[in-house]
Amino acid sequence: MSTIVAPRPRRTREPQAVAEHPRSRLPVVLLALVAVGAGFRLWRLGASQLNFDESFTALAGRMPLGAMLQHLRLDDSHPPFDYLLRAPLARAGASTTLIRLPSALCSIAALALFAVWMRKRGRTGVFATAIMALAVFQIGHGRVARMYAELELIGVAIAMVVEAWLRGPRRWHAPLAGALTALALFTHVSGMLLAVGLLFVPGRRTDRDAWTWRAAITAGGLVWAGLWGRVFLVQARGGHSAWIPHSTLSRAVTVVASLVTPVGGVLAVFVIGVIAAGAVMLRRRDPALARVWVCCFAVPVALAVLLGRHSPVLIDRTLTLFAWAVPLAIAVVLDVVMPRTVVAGTIALAVLVALLTPSAVVTADATWGPTPALIQLAAISRPGDIVAVQPISKQPELWWALGVRGGHGATRPVTVDIPRTPALELTTAHRSGRVWLLDYNGKRPKFAGVPRCAPDWVLGSFRIQCLMLNARLRGGRHPVVLTASGPRR
Repeated sequence: MSTIVAPRPRRTREPQAVAEHPRSRLPVVLLALVAVGAGFRLWRLGASQLNFDESFTALAGRMPLGAMLQHLRLDDSHPPFDYLLRAPLARAGASTTLIRLPSALCSIAALALFAVWMRKRGRTGVFATAIMALAVFQIGHGRVARMYAELELIGVAIAMVVEAWLRGPRRWHAPLAGALTALALFTHVSGMLLAVGLLFVPGRRTDRDAWTWRAAITAGGLVWAGLWGRVFLVQARGGHSAWIPHSTLSRAVTVVASLVTPVGGVLAVFVIGVIAAGAVMLRRRDPALARVWVCCFAVPVALAVLLGRHSPVLIDRTLTLFAWAVPLAIAVVLDVVMPRTVVAGTIALAVLVALLTPSAVVTADATWGPTPALIQLAAISRPGDIVAVQPISKQPELWWALGVRGGHGATRPVTVDIPRTPALELTTAHRSGRVWLLDYNGKRPKFAGVPRCAPDWVLGSFRIQCLMLNARLRGGRHPVVLTASGPRR
């Protein structure tokens, strides 16, 4: 007589529950933290004019698809997903708030998803969610019209899928991880770093689930390589990221520490020590989650540091996809060192919020970049005037602020007799003869002796000068007569 033995279910190690906080209160606390974080990501979202990178994104989004892809191929180092996401808004000439809104919503979604992920981790989850809600890095990059907020969301989503797969693989885990890998790759080149880390998730396992996982991640990479790989090779030779310095040990410490708040020196070393201690404590508490942390943070960051020694890779934004791991590590340390009582946990949370909130307020309330100068230029220029900018690299900001969002009607690009000075003519009236020149580095006035149509406007390093057409310019080696021709070809 034979005995049929039922197969034993796969045993998974669940995260340790912490009983200091009554479970009924945890959702309320987490919801409150998400609401606070959402407020900081939405507060005065349109207060600042689009900066250079944001203006570049918006202007690229106004191009036809073929022209946009060619533009990115020759003049940028990023994949197309974020540009395509914002293209409808850019083509409609949407307000600054609306152009940035997709980022804010993605950052809020990342925070909410992170809170859902942390909801069963007791006090550790509360601390981690509070740090992510109020971290300067998360708020700052969650408010700009670039791809970094999408990376925040993709990074958390992938980490959740990895943990779910480690605790008990299901058929949809690997395909979803592969799709998210492809999406990360089409959003930012740091997706390559994450893809390598994801290949480490199965470890030495050789079962079917492990090979399915590896195949799914590889498939996501092959999709990207087939559709964008050749473009990436052209972008990599373009030198668009040459301004990023090569990585050193001190730079690596500062960059990783800045994923919470901008710090340097001894304080940055202390933050790195806390992060490392959190990783060790996490390994003792929850090996599965610790493996997620290593594969989705430690491995990609280590690759970024190593590659950064020879290539322009290591800046804080490159690590956005993995930034969720830092609040988690710090939260584990806080949970371990604090007494395990409701009172102690409540006090610790209050102190944590009090420490992080001032920096969060400053980040959300700040008005940065050329905002005052561009507002002033829009206010003093009139139909028929020409507006110009120096240096030439600031052209996108002028083109968007006055060419697209300006209130004077139609514009067209013109050429003025000042080298490397892009200019727009406000064409809704006869030419007035005035040229308003915005100089980002105008600490010392140029064109001395040239007839002016208004006093110079100066704020910090910004200077706006009003020059008359047909005036003799003496700002260079050889005097020239300021004239303006038609549209550039």
